[in-house]
Amino acid sequence: MTDYRVTFTGQCRAELIAHAFDPTPGPGELVGENLFSLISTGSERGGYTQKFPDDSYPMETGSSSMARVLAVGEGVTGFRPGDLFYHSEHHTRYVRLNAGDAIAAPAGAPPEKVLFGRYAAVSMTSVYQMKAKPADTVAVTGQGMVGAMCAAVLQAFGFRVYAVDPSAMRQAVSREMGIQNVGASLEELNVQQQSCAALLECSGNENALRMALPYLRHGADVYQIGVPWHKASDWSAHELLYQIFYGFLSVHGGWEWSIPRKNDEFHSHSSFSHIASAMEMIAQGKIKIPDSMYELRDPRDCGSIYQEITAPRMSPTSIIFDWSRFREAEQ
Repeated sequence: MTDYRVTFTGQCRAELIAHAFDPTPGPGELVGENLFSLISTGSERGGYTQKFPDDSYPMETGSSSMARVLAVGEGVTGFRPGDLFYHSEHHTRYVRLNAGDAIAAPAGAPPEKVLFGRYAAVSMTSVYQMKAKPADTVAVTGQGMVGAMCAAVLQAFGFRVYAVDPSAMRQAVSREMGIQNVGASLEELNVQQQSCAALLECSGNENALRMALPYLRHGADVYQIGVPWHKASDWSAHELLYQIFYGFLSVHGGWEWSIPRKNDEFHSHSSFSHIASAMEMIAQGKIKIPDSMYELRDPRDCGSIYQEITAPRMSPTSIIFDWSRFREAEQ
């Protein structure tokens, strides 16, 4: 069989590269056919545009896909041919992995929608650590893919959520998701100052954090979830420290991988359990994924697609490689 993999072949160059693929699973393995793979816009934009040493290329990319089982290896239980599963491998036509690294997809749910459970899990690392409890007021800054999913998770858990983003298009998508309080700023939404128990900053822009600080109550948690890729202001560290000190604020890194990848006897929360939980919430309709949130694209167009995302995309929020288009072209 011939596999095809989305590959960075140099700075700002992406190609679909052919590779030989052995479809025979080893013991404990699954072999699958990818249906959809979701571009992680921020991380993959960074990898695409950054100049790495020449010997770093070719570089495969991608981190979240939905696939259909083609074959199972000896000793595999819980999966059989035809089942759908989530995995964290690269953007590829086919995949082989340890069955323990696959998460069964909820039955009957559209795979391209439950795939977004991966990005709900980004903020769930922080949500489960913060002191705020359901019914508390919380703010989410940034309504890109991660921020919108963060707001949806918090609302599904029973928090009073205020979601802000300067983009009218992103605001519109969040409203389609059912987020109740969406606007360009907390001021526009008439949020009372010193009323929010937590801020989940998902934009990576320090100005968003700066504008939200007056709305945090004493003792609130701040989680920096969005990656601050670029400096966006000349805001002084003194001003930030002053507000942290006199606001009795706790500031945390929102790195999603600060918890175990899988559950064990000492950890009941993990990245895998959060992804599985989020996929179930999407399947049950507790988190709505509108069609306007994503665009399905042909993997053969990966070169032009990565060129498109070098500029910040406001709408749609996400791009998904649709591998069925590739399969149809093969036939």
